[in-house]
Amino acid sequence: MPGRRLIAAVVLALVVAGCGGSGVSDDERDRAVAAAQSAYDRAVERGDDLAPGPCIAEALPELSDWVADVAHDPRADVDDDPDNQCLRYRKGEASHFVELSPAGELIRAE
Repeated sequence: MPGRRLIAAVVLALVVAGCGGSGVSDDERDRAVAAAQSAYDRAVERGDDLAPGPCIAEALPELSDWVADVAHDPRADVDDDPDNQCLRYRKGEASHFVELSPAGELIRAE
Protein backbone atom coordinates (compact mmCIF):
# COMPACT_ATOMS: atom_id res chain seq x y z
CA MET A 1 0.00 0.00 0.00
CA PRO A 2 2.82 2.56 0.63
CA GLY A 3 3.88 2.20 -3.02
CA ARG A 4 0.40 3.20 -4.21
CA ARG A 5 0.49 6.21 -1.93
CA LEU A 6 3.84 7.35 -3.31
CA ILE A 7 2.59 6.96 -6.86
CA ALA A 8 -0.58 8.91 -6.00
CA ALA A 9 1.49 11.70 -4.42
CA VAL A 10 3.76 11.92 -7.48
CA VAL A 11 0.79 11.96 -9.88
CA LEU A 12 -0.92 14.65 -7.81
CA ALA A 13 2.24 16.76 -7.79
CA LEU A 14 2.51 16.50 -11.57
CA VAL A 15 -1.14 17.38 -12.12
CA VAL A 16 -1.00 20.33 -9.78
CA ALA A 17 2.24 21.56 -11.33
CA GLY A 18 0.48 21.57 -14.69
CA CYS A 19 -2.51 23.48 -13.30
CA GLY A 20 -0.49 26.12 -11.43
CA GLY A 21 -1.55 28.69 -8.91
CA SER A 22 -2.71 27.53 -5.46
CA GLY A 23 0.06 29.41 -3.64
CA VAL A 24 1.43 26.17 -2.18
CA SER A 25 4.74 24.72 -3.29
CA ASP A 26 4.91 21.17 -4.58
CA ASP A 27 7.27 20.35 -1.72
CA GLU A 28 4.81 21.62 0.91
CA ARG A 29 1.92 19.73 -0.71
CA ASP A 30 3.99 16.53 -0.86
CA ARG A 31 4.97 16.88 2.81
CA ALA A 32 1.32 17.48 3.74
CA VAL A 33 0.18 14.38 1.85
CA ALA A 34 2.87 12.27 3.52
CA ALA A 35 1.96 13.64 6.96
CA ALA A 36 -1.75 13.00 6.31
CA GLN A 37 -1.02 9.44 5.31
CA SER A 38 0.96 8.98 8.55
CA ALA A 39 -2.02 10.35 10.49
CA TYR A 40 -4.21 7.89 8.59
CA ASP A 41 -1.93 4.99 9.51
CA ARG A 42 -2.05 6.00 13.19
CA ALA A 43 -5.86 6.19 13.06
CA VAL A 44 -6.00 2.69 11.56
CA GLU A 45 -3.61 1.37 14.23
CA ARG A 46 -5.85 2.87 16.96
CA GLY A 47 -8.86 1.17 15.38
CA ASP A 48 -10.67 4.44 14.57
CA ASP A 49 -13.84 4.11 12.50
CA LEU A 50 -12.96 5.91 9.27
CA ALA A 51 -16.22 5.10 7.45
CA PRO A 52 -17.93 8.36 8.50
CA GLY A 53 -15.04 10.40 7.09
CA PRO A 54 -13.66 11.97 10.26
CA CYS A 55 -10.97 14.58 10.68
CA ILE A 56 -7.78 12.63 11.43
CA ALA A 57 -5.43 15.57 12.10
CA GLU A 58 -6.31 19.12 13.16
CA ALA A 59 -2.71 20.11 12.36
CA LEU A 60 0.04 18.31 10.52
CA PRO A 61 3.59 18.23 11.95
CA GLU A 62 5.53 21.31 10.82
CA LEU A 63 2.55 22.24 8.61
CA SER A 64 0.21 23.98 11.03
CA ASP A 65 -1.81 25.54 8.20
CA TRP A 66 -2.89 22.06 7.02
CA VAL A 67 -5.45 19.56 8.34
CA ALA A 68 -6.18 15.99 7.25
CA ASP A 69 -9.64 14.63 6.68
CA VAL A 70 -11.16 11.39 5.47
CA ALA A 71 -13.86 11.78 2.82
CA HIS A 72 -15.56 9.74 0.14
CA ASP A 73 -15.07 10.05 -3.61
CA PRO A 74 -17.66 10.87 -4.73
CA ARG A 75 -18.64 12.74 -1.59
CA ALA A 76 -21.32 11.19 0.61
CA ASP A 77 -23.80 13.03 2.84
CA VAL A 78 -21.76 12.01 5.88
CA ASP A 79 -18.82 14.07 4.53
CA ASP A 80 -20.89 17.24 4.95
CA ASP A 81 -21.57 16.56 8.64
CA PRO A 82 -19.55 19.17 10.58
CA ASP A 83 -18.78 16.54 13.24
CA ASN A 84 -16.72 14.70 10.62
CA GLN A 85 -14.81 17.75 9.38
CA CYS A 86 -11.71 19.41 10.77
CA LEU A 87 -12.77 22.19 13.10
CA ARG A 88 -9.70 24.34 12.44
CA TYR A 89 -10.44 24.36 8.71
CA ARG A 90 -14.12 25.20 9.23
CA LYS A 91 -13.14 28.06 11.57
CA GLY A 92 -10.60 29.42 9.08
CA GLU A 93 -7.67 28.64 11.40
CA ALA A 94 -6.15 26.35 8.74
CA SER A 95 -6.12 27.23 5.06
CA HIS A 96 -5.23 23.90 3.48
CA PHE A 97 -6.40 20.30 3.71
CA VAL A 98 -5.56 16.81 2.56
CA GLU A 99 -8.48 14.48 1.90
CA LEU A 100 -7.93 10.74 1.96
CA SER A 101 -10.49 8.05 1.23
CA PRO A 102 -11.57 5.64 3.99
CA ALA A 103 -9.06 3.25 2.37
CA GLY A 104 -6.24 5.81 2.73
CA GLU A 105 -6.03 6.82 -0.92
CA LEU A 106 -5.41 10.45 -1.83
CA ILE A 107 -8.50 12.32 -3.04
CA ARG A 108 -7.09 15.85 -3.07
CA ALA A 109 -4.70 18.24 -1.34
CA GLU A 110 -5.40 21.97 -1.53
